Amino acid sequence: MQTVKPEKIIQLFTALLLERKVVLIKEKIGDIALIMQSLISLLNPFTWHFTIITYLTEELVEFLEAPVPYLIGVSKKTWEEIGQIKEYPSDIVIFDLESQERKFTNRTQSDLVNLPKAQRT
Repeated sequence: MQTVKPEKIIQLFTALLLERKVVLIKEKIGDIALIMQSLISLLNPFTWHFTIITYLTEELVEFLEAPVPYLIGVSKKTWEEIGQIKEYPSDIVIFDLESQERKFTNRTQSDLVNLPKAQRT
């Protein structure tokens, strides 16, 4: 979590609170389980009662179409292979942990609430 910017952590936290489908992409998949667990622990006193998949393989790609919220980790290589294959539901939040950018599918809507800008006094 030390490599993720605070404003990005808040975006991911918001997505989890809103029970969105969240996909985290990272080059080194070994770190992703720790990041996912850190995000879930931030929800305290709430709990995440939905699906968690720390490493999505090509065989499980159909799960991205599930009608329930989830938190899924996938390697960048795997995402590049499966990410362009089909259209995914518009409510998926795809976040690249390396570039610190939220990726959008061709149907994704920007539905996460942005934080208000700081006011200078």
